[in-house]
Amino acid sequence: MLTITTIPTTAFAQNTRILADLNAKSALICDPGADIPDFDEYLQAHALTLKAIILTHGHLDHVGGSSSLAARHQVPIIGPASGDQQLLERLDLQAQAFGLPKAPPFSPQWVTPGQVLELLPGTQFQVIAAPGHTPGGICWYIPSAQLLLCGDTLFAGSVGRTDFPGGSFADLEATIRQRLYRLPEATRLLCGHGPDSTIGQEKRYNAFVRAED
Repeated sequence: MLTITTIPTTAFAQNTRILADLNAKSALICDPGADIPDFDEYLQAHALTLKAIILTHGHLDHVGGSSSLAARHQVPIIGPASGDQQLLERLDLQAQAFGLPKAPPFSPQWVTPGQVLELLPGTQFQVIAAPGHTPGGICWYIPSAQLLLCGDTLFAGSVGRTDFPGGSFADLEATIRQRLYRLPEATRLLCGHGPDSTIGQEKRYNAFVRAED
């Protein structure tokens, strides 16, 4: 059974998620904005082995803890798409711009749209291209659990910012309309900041991108 635990990190209260299969004693961490003791404490408390770190995009508040966490647990960093390479190469500049602690640049295992990975035993994760907030942003879709790790693409009642370098509202709107809003309406959105939502809720009430009639 898949369980989701949310641990806010960084001054931006970014929602880091621990996805765990308690039967298989395996876990993933999605978007660790910082490497904080809470992660290892949770893994140890539930006797979980970390299998990988997965990322939705290359902004520092989502990736800042990736390198140290991956090195300590000897696990791969998977995602986002290669369009975010420059962001990950320039994490020092992001730290200066946003007042966050510095983090070393790194090269993850890039993913491609449509790719399907079994990251936990018996659980498939589909890669959905989600440019707009960043060029190489992605969402991780878990059909069996009707969950979407959507990073900063779509929020409850809002959408991700597009005024950062590489951002595009036209791309973001197309991502949401053409990809995310075509998922089942019951799909739970695990958003990068703030409360969670569902596809159906956002199609009807999102203030920036509602579903077309």
